[in-house]
Amino acid sequence: MSMWEIEALIEEAVRLIDKSQKEKKYKRSIIWNLYEIQEQFDCSFTNFRVIQLLLKNGYTKTIQIEEHPSFSKHTAYFDALKTKEFEFIHVNVDKVWSSDNPVAAYWDQKSKSIYYDFGSPLWDQLEEDSPQEFDLYDLSLEIILEAHEQKDKNRVYDWTAFLINYGLNFFKPNHSIDFLKETYFRAIKAIFQQYDFSSYKAMHPSLEIMEAPLEWLGEEENDFLQWFNSQTIV
Repeated sequence: MSMWEIEALIEEAVRLIDKSQKEKKYKRSIIWNLYEIQEQFDCSFTNFRVIQLLLKNGYTKTIQIEEHPSFSKHTAYFDALKTKEFEFIHVNVDKVWSSDNPVAAYWDQKSKSIYYDFGSPLWDQLEEDSPQEFDLYDLSLEIILEAHEQKDKNRVYDWTAFLINYGLNFFKPNHSIDFLKETYFRAIKAIFQQYDFSSYKAMHPSLEIMEAPLEWLGEEENDFLQWFNSQTIV
């Protein structure tokens, strides 16, 4: 079953970044990193939920079938492609997907266009710039700071919860909890405490900040959770 809560988390973050005043090049990298996170979960392909925003920010571009670099060598493939509603296009267009033959683009019959995303193999063929990779904590802090800038308390909560619940459990931190606390969570907590979340309902139980330590957490995680839920910043 698709993890709709992660899909929703990423989609709302894309919408948030779209409204940012940052340069499009920087926004493209943020969006690329967001979809890299989504790829690590059992999620559906969700780009068309926000395709107009992706096109607007230059994260996604389109070409006609005849403009594809492989068109002249694989006309039969592309003729057949026109009959399909939607189709992923691999690097070697006439071969099935594999780790050596990843998705390079995708076809949409409704718009009669081939779409290719920032950082994809087709993008690398046709464009010059490439994504800037962000650490999970740097990315999440960036989202939380942007949400705070826009006074979007929902995104402040959701991404704080994601960083605590998934960052300390699903993902393996490269640093100690003390380092993460000093480098990221102290600033996040200062932002978090500026909002009233007493009536806020998390979109999913996995994106709800635990109110008290749980038995399955380690001692460090329990101490961290107690600190984050306390009123002090020290």
